[in-house]
Amino acid sequence: MVQINIWFAPRSRSTALTRCLSNIPDSKVFFENFIWTYFLGDKDSLYTERPEQLGVIQNIPIFQGYNTDSIIKQWREHPAKVKILKDFFFTLKGRYEEVIEEDSVNIFLVRDPEYVFTSYLPTAQQYFYYTVSSVILDVSVLYDCMLDGIEIVSKRCSKAPLIIDGTQLSTKEGSSKVVKAICERAGIEFTESLLTWKAMDGLDSSWTSPKGLEISDTEQGFFAKVNASTSFADSEERVVDLDELAKDNPKMVEDIRACKPIYQKIISMPYMFKMD
Repeated sequence: MVQINIWFAPRSRSTALTRCLSNIPDSKVFFENFIWTYFLGDKDSLYTERPEQLGVIQNIPIFQGYNTDSIIKQWREHPAKVKILKDFFFTLKGRYEEVIEEDSVNIFLVRDPEYVFTSYLPTAQQYFYYTVSSVILDVSVLYDCMLDGIEIVSKRCSKAPLIIDGTQLSTKEGSSKVVKAICERAGIEFTESLLTWKAMDGLDSSWTSPKGLEISDTEQGFFAKVNASTSFADSEERVVDLDELAKDNPKMVEDIRACKPIYQKIISMPYMFKMD
């Protein structure tokens, strides 16, 4: 069994990368289940302990029997030859040994916070920052948890962590190099067919994903762009003027500047993927 874990920062093109890897034969994707059970599980979750912090997701229904324990059980028992997990590292709540195999491939997909938080969600008609900060009061955890994860993986796994910047997925050439590197580390044959996928109205129904995720996506439009796409495309990163942005969004810019040094530390580590 091959295990590929994608620990990601939001708005980093992580779902598009997952669409690529889900083309691997006899693979199974577990998509953002730990995020969901962290917030909306029917036990040991924000919903059961601090429901007043649920923000924009407070009206999403709770599903009986859906929690961290049930997802770990599904994850461990699934018979797929290649298991692919996409989630936030902090949502494991310390249960690393139950989820992360010692010989697993661990991808840390990061992106500059100025692009993450200023990503605009047309469906929600607001910057992504205001969605995430309504449920995660200290947004720096999105970057701090990566540092923690990289340290944990480097100590307990036989394969070194692989850090990828979302900007490296902003071109067809770059995304091809990234997917090749992941396949090589996992011992999986790379083919060009991995780089394209079918456009869909929603998430891939073959993935194991939270039952309420489609509800959330309908309201926020997290995956609208990738669902309509069929491959990575060549694109340029936006120019973000933080001083100008701060005039109307001072707290967002404050948090961007707080996360910047953590992001810089992550991409300066020796595990960073080199495009050359």
